[in-house]
Amino acid sequence: MRRYLIIAIAILAAILVMSLVKWWQARRARARGETVTPGAGIEISHVIGALVGLAVFFVGAVLLETGASKPGTTYQPAQIKDGKISAGGFNGSSDDGN
Repeated sequence: MRRYLIIAIAILAAILVMSLVKWWQARRARARGETVTPGAGIEISHVIGALVGLAVFFVGAVLLETGASKPGTTYQPAQIKDGKISAGGFNGSSDDGN
């Protein structure tokens, strides 16, 4: 679930940044007295939005992998012992040799 949430946030961040850059460009154009018309091609705001989206995606991917275990480990789930919950975690090596 966390993975999908980070991907959704990355996509929304890219859309937000692209929208803010386009709004800022339109505001500057109006201040110079130019008429603002929607562009038909790829503009610098699209490139900036795409770059920011990629940056957020890669940062999210790195953050997802920081809590992952190393290859060859097994997960020991949490257990109830004497009425108390013991924490789960990753063990050093797997039993099947993979």
